[in-house]
Order: sequence, then C-alpha cells, then structure tokens
Amino acid sequence: MGKFYRKENTQEKKKKAVLLFFKSPSDSVLSRINDYLDSNNFENCGYYSDFELQITLQKLGSQTDFQKDLSERYPNQIIVIGTPEKGEVSQELLIALKLSQAVIKLIPVNFDLFTGLIQISSDKDLPHIRLYPNNLNIINKVLKYITNKSIAMVGLTMTLLLMPIIATFIKLTSKGPVFYKQKRLGKNAKPFYLYKFRTMIVSAEENGPQLSSDNDQRITPAGKILRYWHIDELPQFWNVFKGEMALVGPRPERPYFAKVLSREVPYYKIIYQEKPGLTSLGMIKFGYASSLSEMTDRLYYDIVYLNNPSFLMDLKILANTLRYIFLKTFYDPSPQRRIEREAQIRTLTGSKDPLVRWLSLKNKIQC
Repeated sequence: MGKFYRKENTQEKKKKAVLLFFKSPSDSVLSRINDYLDSNNFENCGYYSDFELQITLQKLGSQTDFQKDLSERYPNQIIVIGTPEKGEVSQELLIALKLSQAVIKLIPVNFDLFTGLIQISSDKDLPHIRLYPNNLNIINKVLKYITNKSIAMVGLTMTLLLMPIIATFIKLTSKGPVFYKQKRLGKNAKPFYLYKFRTMIVSAEENGPQLSSDNDQRITPAGKILRYWHIDELPQFWNVFKGEMALVGPRPERPYFAKVLSREVPYYKIIYQEKPGLTSLGMIKFGYASSLSEMTDRLYYDIVYLNNPSFLMDLKILANTLRYIFLKTFYDPSPQRRIEREAQIRTLTGSKDPLVRWLSLKNKIQC
C-alpha cells in the first residue's frame, strides 16, 4: 500500500521545505525564494530538478526521485516552480502531493502572467498560487468537531443501554464473542481497529477476506436483524469519540480490499485525505457494496463529498442516513433501482470507463 501517513518523530517539529523545479526561474524569482526560506527559518531544505541551479540548497535528486522520496521526507511545505514542458502532470504525482499533508505553493516562472491568482498571507510570504486550498473554514471545523463529539457521546450512551439486550440476542443465536474488531484504514491510510457487534459466525473468514451480501450464509440469525437496522455499527461511536473516525466521511476500507481497489482504481487513494465516516454520501446514494464494481461506483460519490465539504452537507447526510435506516428509500436491491443508480453515475461522470470518468471529473473536482 505504500506509506501515506506521517510518523511521529522529533524532526516533525522543525519546519522543512522541499522544492521541485520543473523550469529554471529568473534570478529575481530565485532570490525571492531564498529570502522566503531564510526569513521563515526553514531547515533541512533541498530541491529536486533535472538541471543544476545556482542555489545554496542541496540537490536531493531528479524530478522522478521527488515522488519516490516524498513519503519519507514529510516536508511542511512543498514549493513547485514552473510546470512540466508539455503541461502534463501525472495523476500519481497529484495524489502524492494531496496526501503529503504539506502546504503546496506553486511559483510561476513569470509572476506577471498569474497576477489574478497570486496569494500572499504575510509580508514574509512568497507570492504563490495555493494548490489544494482547504475549503472548510474554521467555523465549519469547530462545528464539525463539536457535533462529532456530542453525537458520539449520545451514541455511546445508547449503545450501553441497549448492550444487555443485544449481547443476549447474539449469544442465544450463535457461539462466540459479542464484539468484533476489524482492521481498517483511516486518514492518510493509518490503520485502526473498527468495532462492531458480531453478526457472523466465528469462522466466517477462515479462508481469507470476503465481501458479504444479503443472502450470505455466514450471517447469524441475530446478525440479519442487527445488519438490517445497522445496529451492529453502534460500537463505532467509540471510534468517532476517539477521533479515528468522523460521523460523515468516506467509508473505511479493509487493507486487503483497499489494496485491490488501489490496483484497479489508482485515484482510490484520494479518500485517505479525510477521516473515514460512520456514514457517507456514497452510503445513502448507493448503499452497501457487495462487489469490486459496486465499491468502485460508490467511490465517485465519496469524491464528490471530499471536494465539497461543509457542515451543512454533513447535516444533510446525517438526516438522510436516518431516513435511509428507517424508511429504506435510498437503497433498493431491485434490478430497476440498480439501473437508475448506474444512470446516476453515468450522468455524474459522463462515461462508463472508470479512467475516463475520473479524467472527466478533474476539471470539476480538485483531486
């Protein structure tokens, strides 16, 4: 899977910058970059380029080496100077930049051509174009944090009150523990254990990871009821309270299936930019996925959410999740509903081919 999350280390407290040169800038631009690094006390700086530069920084490698080394350097800022010769940037590089968690500043070789896009946040800042700006303002972040913690506490209280009944029901219908934990991938692909009430027989995956469906023979009698009403997911409020998950976000995937999806859909890794959610836009619009194809289709809804985040959007998804659970109007396994759902996806993306779908979204959705 590669490394997508930052390791805790003593070097992380130091401000580090990495520069990627696609083109050689003018002397004035190069001078501004040097002044910016000096005035902001950056340490351990270096640059990647396919050519030599008259600069005091250490050359770390070529443009090709940059993407390979990025997961090991953990820079606070990435400064990109110029654009590739043909203006083409690979999807892999865009995803690596997105997942780096660094502030990414694009420095035009000629400032005059980009005057309307240039940003400066302070007198010590470098005129730049900000890549992947965070659209969620501080008010939305605070509201989301408070809502997550508050609802998680209510959910945990409800879980504790219902647990004697649920535990008895599980024990009477099958042998094994009441709870079940499973490794999932969270923000930046960092592993964590997701908790559920057990709904399958103990030996359900003795032959390896498997996707489940409504008619899965491994599901216990109690599990069928718990799954239908999503009661089995109540212990996940503990994951939300601990901060491993959010109420709303992409569904957390298991490492095995995440690896398969990453091979089939390279841009799958985009979902690692946010905490996974107890519910999601993909969940209420698409429902449970029982195949790789359905998991791929549901991904497009998660991408739409990730690029249009807001507290109001979270509230709408939470409200529709309650409607989904109690009325079951958002997911109908009938063939007609499946046809309508596939038509929705084609309308959204404009193509049947997954790669073409993604490319058609690039101009509308920041990846």
